[in-house]
Amino acid sequence: MSQNTVSPQSVDVDFDPTRFDGVWRLAKADSTIRDDETGQMTAETLTDQWVERRTVGDVMDYKMHVRIAPDLTTHMEYRVRFNDTVWVPYAVTSIDGDPNDPRLAPGDGKLLKGGTIIGQPIAWVKILYIDPWTQVRLSKNLDGTTQYIMQSRLSEDGTKLYGHVLTPGGQLIIDKHFVRESD
Repeated sequence: MSQNTVSPQSVDVDFDPTRFDGVWRLAKADSTIRDDETGQMTAETLTDQWVERRTVGDVMDYKMHVRIAPDLTTHMEYRVRFNDTVWVPYAVTSIDGDPNDPRLAPGDGKLLKGGTIIGQPIAWVKILYIDPWTQVRLSKNLDGTTQYIMQSRLSEDGTKLYGHVLTPGGQLIIDKHFVRESD
């Protein structure tokens, strides 16, 4: 009887996460979210969203800015090593507006179960590098339960970034489209 042996891939000859580097702006007209009441994908409700990504070697700095409404914007960030076993905090760095706004409150059934509090993580994350056009973010709640899985995929020409967020059960809940604003 022969044994099938699979050796782990230790070096990715195509490792180049820098294609994702730059500032990305939400293409709101092309983005959808799942409506909790109907279960259908509906138009994005955020006022605006932009992401800044910078990579040096195998370490990425990620900054997310979410304008929930004209009077409320959250700023979050993390630093992560690609394909690392360590979970890193995805922390709220500042909030423009009322930090006690009910839209930032914690709650079961919300994507951000623990809420949004300045100086505190909203989640623990890891990033997997798949290929030069694909990355996957694993996210867990502060209590250790699975939060979501997000696949980020670049368009072939590198001008668009697609973010597909799935529940732990594999249901699509967010389908974001971003356009490159700057390198």
